[in-house]
Amino acid sequence: MQPGTSRRVNEDSKATRRGAGAVLDRGLLLLALAVLSATATGALADVSQAWDSGYYHLPFAARLAGILPADAFVFHRANQARFDGFPLLGELLQGALWRVTGHAPATNLVAFASVPLLAWFLRRRLGVPFAIGVLALFAIPLVQTHAASTYVDLPANAALAALVLVAVHAWATAAPVGARTVGLALAAGGVAANMKSLAGPLVALALAALAVRAWRAGGAEGRRHLGFALVFLPLVFATPLKNTALHGNPFYPIRTNVLGVHLPGVEAPYASSPLWLARAPRPARFVCSILEIGVRPLSDPRRWTVDQWMPSDADGYRMGGFFGAWVVANLVLLGWRAAREKDGPARRAAVGFGALTAVVSVMPQSHELRYYLVWMLVLVGTNAWLASRAGAPASPVGPRGFGVLAAAAMLVVMGVTRFDYVRPSGSTFEQLRARKVDAAALSRVPDGARVCVDHAPWNLLYAAPFHAPKRYVVIEAEGPDECGGAPAL
Repeated sequence: MQPGTSRRVNEDSKATRRGAGAVLDRGLLLLALAVLSATATGALADVSQAWDSGYYHLPFAARLAGILPADAFVFHRANQARFDGFPLLGELLQGALWRVTGHAPATNLVAFASVPLLAWFLRRRLGVPFAIGVLALFAIPLVQTHAASTYVDLPANAALAALVLVAVHAWATAAPVGARTVGLALAAGGVAANMKSLAGPLVALALAALAVRAWRAGGAEGRRHLGFALVFLPLVFATPLKNTALHGNPFYPIRTNVLGVHLPGVEAPYASSPLWLARAPRPARFVCSILEIGVRPLSDPRRWTVDQWMPSDADGYRMGGFFGAWVVANLVLLGWRAAREKDGPARRAAVGFGALTAVVSVMPQSHELRYYLVWMLVLVGTNAWLASRAGAPASPVGPRGFGVLAAAAMLVVMGVTRFDYVRPSGSTFEQLRARKVDAAALSRVPDGARVCVDHAPWNLLYAAPFHAPKRYVVIEAEGPDECGGAPAL
């Protein structure tokens, strides 16, 4: 073969590979957009029916938006304490969407929006193609099950993941910690800490890690940025500061002890685990959960749900939700990159992820993974970044390869759950109300009456604003002693 012919063959081969790569890129993008579109359609059509949705997320959102005022629907004692103490940024956004649209399922959009927003962050901050970010996130079962719900675990953890990734990236690279980085970290931390109480300690640690990096590398300018950050810290931790001022406990309404100091509250700390792990240390429970030991088989469409519920005597009670195979694949990939790049960003990023793992594994209820979605979001985000960064060493798992792996894992999760979480598959608010409310009993309630309702988690469906033009007051109860003499409905 002549030299010129050989060059033409090589050029043709490269052109063919580029063309195939472009086709694959378009295919991944179309798949990502299709999944986002289908999930958004389901989110806007169906009201979330997981327990906490009706129990307090929707009632709190409706109260904050003026849809369900206190003189029409009286919370029971436990829910009133939660309303007084829980971070409510998520419900505030949900209520605003409900009020503006007049459509209860619009509350689901807070959780849904966190997926494309986190993928956009990965694109703008870390150079990860948008499609790959979306597919990698949707390959996590708990992302799929939460993306069309009113639960705030996903948006809170997505914001926390953005903060942690900013800190990891700052330590793993020589990038300066500028004002925009500090502002992004504060905004993400504020969203997380004011949506989910459990996020607060992790927000504080991530901000501290970023502050140390800025102090060490930024000189006088970095110190000015830190001074700027201190001014805004009260906004980041607004909810715990408010609870400390009003109730003497940043974690109110949960009563607890910190370093021997009793912090008052009206609710005992939540503690639950599978019986076989009752005496196991938290890190052991965490490892068993991320590996999904004891959960339902892949043939069961209930393997992955919003709260990973199983009977309390089941081995997989509240366990799993990250897809064990996807977890192992990502851990192996991160470990392989770290071992290969001994002095590069991959090694330092792996150390940062190891620090996150050490902290998360000892947190309360660390085996209930929906509380700590940040761990898996940071793991896939780190791998997507390391695969996509410019100048990275040649790897059999580049950005396209990682995208294909993510797409395959995502489709497995969707197949197991029968695509129920990425399409309209439930009930509208009106259908749910018709099914859950005793219309005959309600028809006998005279205007101006006070009635007691104990039909958790759907007490709010009995409220007068949803049965106009009737006017009466619902007293929510968890027992007869909370009815205040009002007749039970």
